[in-house]
Amino acid sequence: MIFLSLVLTSSIGCLAKDSAGAADANPAIPKEGLPEGFKLVASLPDPDGRVNMTEEIEDFYGEADINPVDPANISVGIYQWAEPGLDSYDARITTILLSDENKAENAISNFKSQYDALVARGLPILDNATINGHPSLQIKDLREDNSFKYLFLWRSNSLVILVEGNQDRNQSLELAEATGF
Repeated sequence: MIFLSLVLTSSIGCLAKDSAGAADANPAIPKEGLPEGFKLVASLPDPDGRVNMTEEIEDFYGEADINPVDPANISVGIYQWAEPGLDSYDARITTILLSDENKAENAISNFKSQYDALVARGLPILDNATINGHPSLQIKDLREDNSFKYLFLWRSNSLVILVEGNQDRNQSLELAEATGF
């Protein structure tokens, strides 16, 4: 009887530790203080390691060197911002901790370069914004249905932050500010 009690007690302790670890898995991803209508639905990396985190940031690789990024330094929060089924995409916050500020600038440059052709055609999709005191690149990301969503991209020291919001600039900006970076 005592043996059974010890086994049950230790099992409950392990479950509690696992649950606490999952809640703290991505401290850089905001869970509270989100703009009205936004709800965190997933946080990467997942505890089972099923998602290739390097693939999650493939748009940050390019001509400018950012070095191999340790997958442990990548976090992605996925947010629902509308009623399910009404809109076909989620909002996302991606953070990447790089080795230094130059690598962070390179990552931003690589990401921005995917919009060069649109800018060359004269489309006004890039602008400047300020997020929590940091200069930020505001991008109107065109979607297949010719609508767009607002993206905000900036760095805080060697941390690169990308917020992929929705079609409402103010809500997207509030989501970016919720990062605290």
